[in-house]
Amino acid sequence: MQYTFQVISALALLTILGQAIALVFLANLLWQAMRRDRSTFLTRLLSRRGLLFMFVVALVATCGSLFFSEIAGLLPCKFCWFQRIFMYPQTLLLLIALWRKDRGIAVSILALSLIGMAFSVTHYSEQVQAVLHPVAIGNSLVACDPSGISCAATQISFLFGYISIPLMAFTAFLLNALTSLSLLRRNKENWA
Repeated sequence: MQYTFQVISALALLTILGQAIALVFLANLLWQAMRRDRSTFLTRLLSRRGLLFMFVVALVATCGSLFFSEIAGLLPCKFCWFQRIFMYPQTLLLLIALWRKDRGIAVSILALSLIGMAFSVTHYSEQVQAVLHPVAIGNSLVACDPSGISCAATQISFLFGYISIPLMAFTAFLLNALTSLSLLRRNKENWA
């Protein structure tokens, strides 16, 4: 049990780090858009290492979700499965793209990440609603699917007051979406 708590805490800390990195990436994209600056240090770094960064994010997210279900014994609900559907392929696609040095994969990763983010936001908001209003009639999280798996109990408490499994997934999707946008922007500038 102690080992499980340590891994979950480490994943929560990685989530906070990921959110800080996402803010830096977002600020960089906004800075470029406002100044029409074609190159910043971060843009050049992402141009060289963006595929590797996205692969590491997808790999950690995939391993984290497998840890929750296979080691910690937290069965995934319907929303968790949908998020997995949009994260797991990213690991393989990015591994192949790294091998081929194919930055064109950024379009596919962006699409998968945006759809995954939509599921994560829905899941997280319903999870928060279930915690705030546990007896609300019509709450879809009373039982997420016919198996009776429910996120109403959140299965793990909100770490640091706000982090749960869907927010961890959202952070990973957000990082890959922002990195994809940076790669696409850099590719567009190189083609111009």
